[in-house]
Amino acid sequence: MNREFIRPNVFISACIEFESCRFDGTMISDEFIKRLSELVNVTRVCPEMMIGLGAPRESVRLVERKGETLKLLESKTGKDYTDEMMTFSAKYVERLKDKDIDGFILKAKSPTCGVRTVKIYFDTGKSHAKSTKNAGMFGKMILDTFPNVPVETERRISNFAIRDRFFIELFTLAKYRDIKSRLKMKELVQFHTNNKYMFMGYNQTTLKTMGNIVANHNHHTALEVFDEYEIQLRKLLSKEQSTKKRINVLTHIYGYFKESLSVGEKEYYFANLDDYLNGKKPYSSILSLLESWVIRFDQKYLKNQTIFYPYPKELITMLDSGKSL
Repeated sequence: MNREFIRPNVFISACIEFESCRFDGTMISDEFIKRLSELVNVTRVCPEMMIGLGAPRESVRLVERKGETLKLLESKTGKDYTDEMMTFSAKYVERLKDKDIDGFILKAKSPTCGVRTVKIYFDTGKSHAKSTKNAGMFGKMILDTFPNVPVETERRISNFAIRDRFFIELFTLAKYRDIKSRLKMKELVQFHTNNKYMFMGYNQTTLKTMGNIVANHNHHTALEVFDEYEIQLRKLLSKEQSTKKRINVLTHIYGYFKESLSVGEKEYYFANLDDYLNGKKPYSSILSLLESWVIRFDQKYLKNQTIFYPYPKELITMLDSGKSL
């Protein structure tokens, strides 16, 4: 049950696996980014280097003094780079709109590229941080300009569950971008059909809405249908899969085989299902068991379901925050 995957277009901060452009002149080595970069089309930049800061260089930080607006300042001297960074970011992000970016991976905690855990300080020097849950200047512009595009950091994707969800979203959106470029309804029907059980794990109500869009009872143009479907697709993928929803998916797939299995096989399946519910086995192990029955019983409809391989096998690694699962 091999799949062919469309190469996603991914923006990655240049300091992660590409250039020695951090403030201390180093590059971050990351196994997940290294694997991913071989399977995607990478766009990269270092905003700080692009405004003329060298590597190595004095570090910069976000500072919000009392009564003043947020500024990007050199940590020791207080030299102000706010205008340069804002001007560069606005122009660069505008150009990114033409690159059909499917996802972003930005440097965590960076005062420029960070998106979630950036510190804002009271002042330069030995001043304390007043807040730690912010976006950097460049990162905020990415979030504001691409609100429906998945954004992660290299730190977060070291977590297995976050990484798995991000890769699913990335390769699904890339595939959709590809079929949308041709606006063929037949391809949209096939896309929706092949993703049925994977989408069911997110939200069955939204899945039904998407099915009605594909049916096109109101006879909209192909472009209108694709645009409306994409809104729901991005909405769907932005949510997390719950255990309850996954059990519902497994129950549906199991239904294809329950009349053909022996008593022992059924007992084995439900024992594995209990292990999953009790946190002793991953979701993927139950899917692998079901997949073996797809092959054994030659279940053609299920053979094309993306739920079994939503992204390339080369990206599957049982590591969670640097530790083996």
